[in-house]
Amino acid sequence: MRSRLRALVLAGALLALSGTASAAPIRSDFFGVSSPELINSPAAQRVPVMADQRAAGVRLLRQLFDWSAIQPTKNSFSWTSTDSFVASAATAGMEVLPVVLYSPTWASSCPSSTDPAPRECHPADNADLGAFFVTLIGRYGPNGSFWRNNPSVPKVPITAWQVWNEPNFPSFWGNAPNAAEYAAMLKAVAPMIRAADPSAEIVSAGMPDSLVRTAIRLVPYVNALYAAGVKGTFDDLGLHIYDDTPDLAVGLVDQVRAIMNANGDSAAPIWVTEWGWASSGAPSRFTLDLAGQAANTDALMADIVARHEELNVRGLIEYLWRDGSPQSNTSDVWSEHLGMVFQDYSHKPSYDAYRNRAVDTTPPDTVLTGAPSGLVLPGPQTIAFNATEPGSDLACSLDGAAFSACASPVALPTLPVGVHTFQIRATDPYGNADPTPAAARWIAAVAPPVFNPRSVQAGASSLARSLARLDLRKLAKEKSLALQLSWPGPGVMTLVMKASGKTIGRGSKARGGAGRATLQVRFTSTGRRLLKRSRRLKVTLSQTFDPSAFGSATLSSSAKLTLKRR
Repeated sequence: MRSRLRALVLAGALLALSGTASAAPIRSDFFGVSSPELINSPAAQRVPVMADQRAAGVRLLRQLFDWSAIQPTKNSFSWTSTDSFVASAATAGMEVLPVVLYSPTWASSCPSSTDPAPRECHPADNADLGAFFVTLIGRYGPNGSFWRNNPSVPKVPITAWQVWNEPNFPSFWGNAPNAAEYAAMLKAVAPMIRAADPSAEIVSAGMPDSLVRTAIRLVPYVNALYAAGVKGTFDDLGLHIYDDTPDLAVGLVDQVRAIMNANGDSAAPIWVTEWGWASSGAPSRFTLDLAGQAANTDALMADIVARHEELNVRGLIEYLWRDGSPQSNTSDVWSEHLGMVFQDYSHKPSYDAYRNRAVDTTPPDTVLTGAPSGLVLPGPQTIAFNATEPGSDLACSLDGAAFSACASPVALPTLPVGVHTFQIRATDPYGNADPTPAAARWIAAVAPPVFNPRSVQAGASSLARSLARLDLRKLAKEKSLALQLSWPGPGVMTLVMKASGKTIGRGSKARGGAGRATLQVRFTSTGRRLLKRSRRLKVTLSQTFDPSAFGSATLSSSAKLTLKRR
């Protein structure tokens, strides 16, 4: 019964630990960049660039797949650039996220316009865009013809597709952004993508919080999308978090996450598909210097990684890899200086900042900040802890059970009496687990009984008075003496009689609880001689009670008496 009760208590404690779900570490393709110049670069030139990107921790390339260039007429396709790029990326071990953008004139909703140009308008019929996605999936998707026709290329199929770019910005929506129209695009295109590849990941267009006069700000635009019924048309919501500071940039993610949660879309991740700061160019709220760009890169990446579970962030794609203008040009637009490398591909300080955040093989340390130790009374216990690396997942184990997700502080119920061990292991967002989990060890023990010293003292004094009335001549003829003593609780009672510095009698007896019992005191040979030849004998009586209960104090008392011949 006792062992079953202990098992039930421990099972309940373990169930309490498993109340917090643990998300997986960041995905292997969490860190990406946009490197638009590579689509038209010779294949040989891409090799060192992609190798350098991988060295920085990049595992995904977001690349424009220009619909107007790939399908210039309804029945013709040009695959030269995309085939070459996809082959290079696959060979380099890179995932590709195509952002499909720009309407061909034949499909544009403004085919005769000059401002905006036809390519800058959304398609007249969203089904044409959906058909283009189906064609792309048929070529580069999991069962794509490109992989069958190029068996020497490592198969890294495209499984995620981004539908358009910045539809709340005027130049990407015919100078007249409209949330309901973009929602209609997703509603038309998403079913066609899913029919072509049921496992495809649909990413909405990345949306900025632009202050351009004719743009729609991020928060009202996202609210309008949900009002137009956009929920369920995408797997990931794309965001472009350009802002003055890293805190403000992450604040945009906070705001959009709140909107998504309020609309019952908390399970849908956010994919940050553009972010960055310029190291040169004309003054703007995004223009810094080389050191400032590196510092902001480090701060934003650290914050997003630490909060990726809380904010449900799917990935982080920096824009862009390579500058489009010399660092010395301080008068051109800021977007030409967003690169982490200069025009000659040499590294900026921001490259090192990015790499140091994207490549992490160091496990965190798990730290106990409060826990029981040593001997403790049975009862609820609280254990507090943390990890040295923000954003780490924590898992706990009680008394050798399997680790399960937990959060500090852990409140344990009253555990069975005995030794208990509690371990905590931190795993950082990169999947590095602490090889030496923190551990607390304690002994739950029943409170020892506290006995009144006077009970033993009174017993010794009373016994001394009784013995003093005995006849010394009669005692000399006995080998032992039976005495009635009182035990205050479970323990061992010992009685020692001494005379002239020598032990003349000794007795000891254990009892399992309080009460009276007979203790036999046996006379020593020395004692018997003294008893026989003495007419008057001064005796010291020492009584000791040693409790058997764990941790209780030993009680002692003594009394003096004189034995006489009567």
